[in-house]
Amino acid sequence: MLCDNCGKRQANVRYSENINGKKKELNLCEECSHKLGIDQMDFSMPIDFSNFFEGFFDDFGTTDFIPMLEDVKTLKCNTCGYTFDDIARTGKLGCKDCYEVFQERLDPIIRRIQGSNKHIGRIGKVIDNKIENSINKEEKVVEEKQDKKQISELEKLEKDLKEAIKEERYEDAAKIRDEIKKIEK
Repeated sequence: MLCDNCGKRQANVRYSENINGKKKELNLCEECSHKLGIDQMDFSMPIDFSNFFEGFFDDFGTTDFIPMLEDVKTLKCNTCGYTFDDIARTGKLGCKDCYEVFQERLDPIIRRIQGSNKHIGRIGKVIDNKIENSINKEEKVVEEKQDKKQISELEKLEKDLKEAIKEERYEDAAKIRDEIKKIEK
């Protein structure tokens, strides 16, 4: 998506504003967001992120609401011993293995908060393009080497064909001719 301000560069900053019900949204590149002073805004909020997730789970206090919830609550990470209640209470995972153990429960929450559960990053596209270009260059070099090899082999066969005809070895000449046709295809 291109920047809404300049229309030239890739937008990587989203600015949303909701004043008295009037919503305004801009997608900006880093340079334009810097020029407009958006990157210098103070976004400090009086939210305690240590119990941020607790609000998501308040409705699930009893097992009458969702009977499977009791199974989720007893699920424990084998590495750090964290339970899903610990994650809900602290807003933090205990270790890297918690992502796999609690994946079914974390995925919808992460998607709801961040919009996606995968991080692509800004540099990823640049690196991917460099890798792709490098692979394409290597493939071209290999093709050129194969072409040169085929050309030198073709020249050798044509020379052998002329010799076979000159010496009147027509059966050998026919075989050589067939090999030349294979290479040319």
